[in-house]
Amino acid sequence: MDQIISFDKSLQNRLEEYNQVFSELGPLPYSKLQEEWAYYLELTLDPNGWQALWKIPRLKCEELHIPFPSVVLIYVLNVIYKDLAALVRILAVQDDIHLPEKHYVPLSQLWPTRDQDKSIALNMNSTANALDMLRFFYIHLVMPWDEDDDSIDWKGSQLINRLRLHYDLKNGKIPKATAEHIHALLNEARRLNGKRHNLKSICQDLDSDIEINDGFPNKQVELLVEINVRLIEIQNEMHILENDMFRNVIIKRENAFMKTVEKTKDDPSIWLIFKEGITKEYIRFLEIVEGLYPNKSVTFAKDFMSKLESANVNDIILLSECQHKIHSNGAILEDFTIKGVGNRDSVQILSLADDVALDCVGDYLLIENVTIDCRKSQCAIVIRKGCVTLRNCKVIGNETSSTCQGILILGGAKVDLTNCEISGFSMGIVSNTGSSINISDCIIHNSGFGLKLYDNCQIFLKNTQIKNCKEYGIVIETDQTYPSDLIIGDFNILKMISHINYESIKGDNNNKGDVKIRKNSLRAKEDLFDNPDLDPTILESSDDEMETNLNGTVFEVPKVESN
Repeated sequence: MDQIISFDKSLQNRLEEYNQVFSELGPLPYSKLQEEWAYYLELTLDPNGWQALWKIPRLKCEELHIPFPSVVLIYVLNVIYKDLAALVRILAVQDDIHLPEKHYVPLSQLWPTRDQDKSIALNMNSTANALDMLRFFYIHLVMPWDEDDDSIDWKGSQLINRLRLHYDLKNGKIPKATAEHIHALLNEARRLNGKRHNLKSICQDLDSDIEINDGFPNKQVELLVEINVRLIEIQNEMHILENDMFRNVIIKRENAFMKTVEKTKDDPSIWLIFKEGITKEYIRFLEIVEGLYPNKSVTFAKDFMSKLESANVNDIILLSECQHKIHSNGAILEDFTIKGVGNRDSVQILSLADDVALDCVGDYLLIENVTIDCRKSQCAIVIRKGCVTLRNCKVIGNETSSTCQGILILGGAKVDLTNCEISGFSMGIVSNTGSSINISDCIIHNSGFGLKLYDNCQIFLKNTQIKNCKEYGIVIETDQTYPSDLIIGDFNILKMISHINYESIKGDNNNKGDVKIRKNSLRAKEDLFDNPDLDPTILESSDDEMETNLNGTVFEVPKVESN
């Protein structure tokens, strides 16, 4: 968003800033970090009076029963430095949502706006820079296991190594495979750490007289131990990867392996995934495969997930009619083909991932003739780059969730959907600025919004139905100004938007309308005290409505993109 104050800093800039924050001589353990931050922010962060965008994290959106992502404009009433939080009042919301008037919000979730009320004397460059430092620190440099060991000097042993790792990832110095593995480890660790904190609270309330089975008094205790073991495993691996010398050895080894693979690899490999069955079922499966690839060599693979982790460029993975599972940390996909053999509804990919089921990072990917069940995931498919093609696929989400997303296309990426069915998501498809979508002969239904489109995403719709949406079939987020009578209506409104083209699109039973054009309303107010409706010092709601639990909010970890 162009209205927020943002920064692009080098490793050296970051290091110098953090040396200012942690200027205390002697060892600095993890438990002292927040206290040092509080001291620093008292000197650099305005205590109140400034406006910011609050990017509400997914878990908070779920708790408030609002769509994700949700961004609101807030006014800071008071900064609570020791908690690294602020008491805020909501000034404006972008979506049709209803929220309590006041909230306690972690400072890291606030993004100061460039424009402010001109009657208030503020040092916004200092405030925005301090928040940028804080946010970067807790998102990219603090690890889940740091809190487990308070005996080490955190600054001396972790700061520079983790800064170097982050910038090596960002600048593309680490090979793609190793970088993706690091991202996967960190995302898994943070997800497990969130579960660990919840389980600790549950286990503390357990009755000590509970009968012990298999060495554990309760399933939650057993799960907590399993999570701790896995976190230790990730910590040990990351300890090696954070070290410059160790990381270089791993990179050299991987580069040598990739050169060997490139020399020995000719045609793409065709992998068959058939879990179990009687002889006739095997024969039928192989007969269909023979019809698809009559003169090609094929190989049976152990299972779907292990093959995803080891697939090479241009490989083809053929799935039989059964349920193929994606593990809890999701799957990273790039540059190969996944194809179901048989009936689409019978070839099922079941995601057990809490966050993203399929994370597409390659130049191309083809998924064909499968049902992707993502009812346990927060997002079915993220397309970060390249082109992803889905043919004759069904993508299913959790209809009860207010935050579950279907297909998310980032800027610069492209998706082609043909003869697909998407249902059960808060937002079926989200297309960001600079992305491209082709949708033909598809059905999008039983979602909150069918499609959410941002300015300058190129979209073509043909022979497509969008129906039974709880909100709108299509919502368009824009900074452009359109006549007021075009804000809500049928699909003819789309003719007014240059980056959207369509042929034969139908809507039915979309609760609030087929199309809504929603102009960005999150602009800083320059006359707060002239308008009683905007005056942040006038609070009409009771304190009982105020959200006061900071433990329910987590830091979300964005992926570090390599150049």
